[in-house]
Amino acid sequence: MKDVIMVIITAAIYAVFLHNLVFSGGLGASEVLRAAQRNSEPLMTSVMVSLFTTALAVICRLLESAWLQNTKLAYAWRAAVYGGVLLALYIVVCVVIASLPLRIKRLLLKRIGMSALNSVVMAVPLLIFRAGENLSWAIGMGLGAGVAFFLVTLLINSGLHILQQNKAIPPVFSGVPAALIYTGLLALAFTGFTAEALF
Repeated sequence: MKDVIMVIITAAIYAVFLHNLVFSGGLGASEVLRAAQRNSEPLMTSVMVSLFTTALAVICRLLESAWLQNTKLAYAWRAAVYGGVLLALYIVVCVVIASLPLRIKRLLLKRIGMSALNSVVMAVPLLIFRAGENLSWAIGMGLGAGVAFFLVTLLINSGLHILQQNKAIPPVFSGVPAALIYTGLLALAFTGFTAEALF
């Protein structure tokens, strides 16, 4: 049990710092920027991203060991199967939320599409398949992807507030250009954790 927990923690740390999908691959960057602009969204969106990523990673890993491992599906077909699983998971969650007597049901249904149908969510099971990792690693990667999404959103959110208050930024660079430059610098900082050569 201790080994399983250590693998989950290691995978989560790997997903947050060493292979942060938002910064290393630009996955989900538009959703992160959208969530960062609204102060109420980061936590809710990140929790949903984490839940969907973890659930999809676990389901796809179980599917891989039970059925897909013995088939000779091409990578594109495997991605299509994973996409079908994600779509089915999204529909089930939407139906469950719609049937619950919640006051925030409309808000949840509005945010759930952006959280579930996100390139970060889809990338994690494909990365796990390519690396040939086990179920514990899948859980850790799923949770870590959600934490990474939240961390990036918080960093960009705080940076956007500072950039909006800075009067020294030329008008040409204010707004989206300044946000993109700031995000690029953050991505460079996170790339330093990977110890990979950039050029």
